[in-house]
Amino acid sequence: MDTQSEARERRRAGYPQAVALVAAATALAALGRPFLALPDVVMVYLLAIMVVAVRYERGASVLASALSVAAYDLFFIPPYFTFAVHDAHNVLSFVMMFVVGQLLSALALRLRRGEREARAAALHARTEQMRSTLLSAVSHDLRTPLAAITGAATTLREDGPGLSASQREDMVDTICEEAERLERLVSNLLDMTRLESGAMTVKREWVPLEEVVGSALTRLERRLHGRAVTTALPEALPLVSIDPVLLEQVFVNLIENATKYTPPGSPLELRARCTTDGVELLVADRGPGVPPGLEERVFERFYRGIHVGVGGAGLGLPISRGIVEAHGGTLTVRAREGGGAEFRVLLPLPGPMPAPPPEPSLADAEAP
Repeated sequence: MDTQSEARERRRAGYPQAVALVAAATALAALGRPFLALPDVVMVYLLAIMVVAVRYERGASVLASALSVAAYDLFFIPPYFTFAVHDAHNVLSFVMMFVVGQLLSALALRLRRGEREARAAALHARTEQMRSTLLSAVSHDLRTPLAAITGAATTLREDGPGLSASQREDMVDTICEEAERLERLVSNLLDMTRLESGAMTVKREWVPLEEVVGSALTRLERRLHGRAVTTALPEALPLVSIDPVLLEQVFVNLIENATKYTPPGSPLELRARCTTDGVELLVADRGPGVPPGLEERVFERFYRGIHVGVGGAGLGLPISRGIVEAHGGTLTVRAREGGGAEFRVLLPLPGPMPAPPPEPSLADAEAP
């Protein structure tokens, strides 16, 4: 529907532009009359016709051709200011002028059509490639937790009475962990869909940043088992106007990403501070870091780095950046001094928190 309306607008815009360009060509040829021969004047009009043919639809070029022939006859072929033609050779010039204009129009239309087809083919190819990449990444990441859940549940059902209490507990933990992993994958897919369609809305609230970070750490408690996690969140941090659910997902993605790409048991650090640009939060690790030159590529969809055997669909970081940018902030990564990577979330401070409404006084409460 949008394409059809754009085509209609293009057709409507072409006719006044054709008139304007032919008028401009006439004025230019009139100014250059002392220096231009009649064939040169024809070239000026053909140039105007060509511009119309390239930029607009065929109807506009037909109008430009007809107006050019009429203006050429009226202003440059004696007797002037009349459509009478005394020389038969001029009639041939008119015909050739009109025919050449139509040939230019047909050629321009064919070029535009070929360009549209090429763009459509390129878009289709990109879509197919994206679909293939998505299916390849997601199918593996869906099968892995589902296989683990199915295996643990089957073992509990068939061998439950013969399992020890610790074995049953391990099976239940496996089911819970893999179900959470599956939930995060589905959540990332839904978030990416909402981001690309523009359907993601930020429901802002004034909340303390430490609550959001603490909630993210609680969700990843089992995944962080055995790691030293250091948090440095000053008490003087101001409240931030954010969507706590979306921003919690950002921190979950960043922390989970750090656990994937760092050795088991390696430490993690979360630090926050106020800057002149807003509130800054850093998620730092001691892993292999991000190779130089790949600082932006790690935020591309489906990119999973150069490390072999690391699971994931490659959606966590691009989703996190999209959410942060929806808040008006930025998400970047840099190499950490001493080794590792440091992801930096910068959230702007939109202004002071609005004052709460005044509480009703006792007199107001007793008023009839």
